[in-house]
Amino acid sequence: MKPSYLNRILAIVNSLEPKTKALPYLELDSMMLSQVVEVAQRVSQNDINNNHIQNWVRRKYLPSPHKKKYNREQVANILLINDLRNILSLDEASHLLGFVNQTLADNSDDRINPSKLYKYYCEIFDRTQIDWQKSLDQLTDEVNDSLSEEAICADDKEKIAVTLVILNLLARANLYKQIAEHWLEILPQEPSEISSDKGS
Repeated sequence: MKPSYLNRILAIVNSLEPKTKALPYLELDSMMLSQVVEVAQRVSQNDINNNHIQNWVRRKYLPSPHKKKYNREQVANILLINDLRNILSLDEASHLLGFVNQTLADNSDDRINPSKLYKYYCEIFDRTQIDWQKSLDQLTDEVNDSLSEEAICADDKEKIAVTLVILNLLARANLYKQIAEHWLEILPQEPSEISSDKGS
C-alpha cells in the first residue's frame, strides 16, 4: 500500500494537463489574444493574461500580431515563454529561444518552426511526467530507508517523509536549474556572434 503522501503527489501529477493538449490549437491559422490566453492557461499553472503577451510583443520577444491575430508560430512561442518563465527570467527565456531561432520578432530566420519546437517540447515534458510517476516508488523507498533508524511516531514520520519528498523535488529542480543556467551562460549572446564563430 502506498503512503498517503505518495497518493497525494500522484493526484497532483495526474491533475496536470498534458502539454500535448495544446497541439491541436497550433493547427489553426490564427487566434485572437483571448483564445491564446485560454489555451496557455489550460496547459500551464502560470498566471497569464493579455497584458503579459502584449508586454512580450513590446519587448520584441514575439512578432506583432497581424490584425490582432496571432499565427501558430507566435502561439507556440507564447506557450514556450509562458512555461519557461517558471524557471528562467524572461531575458533568459528569450536568449534561449533566440539561440535556436535568432530574431524572435521575426520568424523568417528561424532554424526550426516554433510550432514544431513546441511539439517536441510537449512530447519531452509529457514523457518526463510519466517517467517521474514511475520513479515515485523509488523516492518513497529512499525516504523510508533514510527514516528507518528514527524512533518516531507514525504521524511525525509521515510529516517528516512529506518534507523530505518536497525537499527532494526542490533539490532536483534547483540542480536542473543550475545546469540550465550554466548552459545559457555559454550560449552566444547575439545572432551575429553565431555567424562570426562559424567563420573562425
